[in-house]
Amino acid sequence: MSVLYNTTYLRVHYDGFAHALESEWLRPPTSEELRTGLQIGLELAREYHVRAWISNLRQMPGISLEDEIWVRTVWFAQFIQLDITHMAIVESRSQSIRSGVVELLERAGQLAPLSTGYFANRAAARNWVMGGQLIPGQPLHSIPNPGLSDHRAGL
Repeated sequence: MSVLYNTTYLRVHYDGFAHALESEWLRPPTSEELRTGLQIGLELAREYHVRAWISNLRQMPGISLEDEIWVRTVWFAQFIQLDITHMAIVESRSQSIRSGVVELLERAGQLAPLSTGYFANRAAARNWVMGGQLIPGQPLHSIPNPGLSDHRAGL
């Protein structure tokens, strides 16, 4: 896995074998850092033609209402234009972030084919992406994975 972007608040890795991007928030970002980081992720996903995105949100606290609106409108409109078929979320400790991400990705799944998995740690998310599960249209519920976090394990 190679590092494509590295700052004090965000690190983005790329795995060419899995055509996967992994964004890892290293600390709570400012509003400007959040928007810059999310835009960089979109640009790298486009440039590297990724099919899977692992978003590690463990260090992500709640975000402002203004940033949430920006993510739901500006960022999301660009995200659904990508060829991403799998989105693995390493969940935040923040309930508001978890709820917002679930709602956003459920909406994405209605607009484009997207399988989404929610995980308690990055190893489980990577295993799901690397485990030969990159078959478009394969339902998530058929994928056995003990790494799913407790409150999303029923998906």
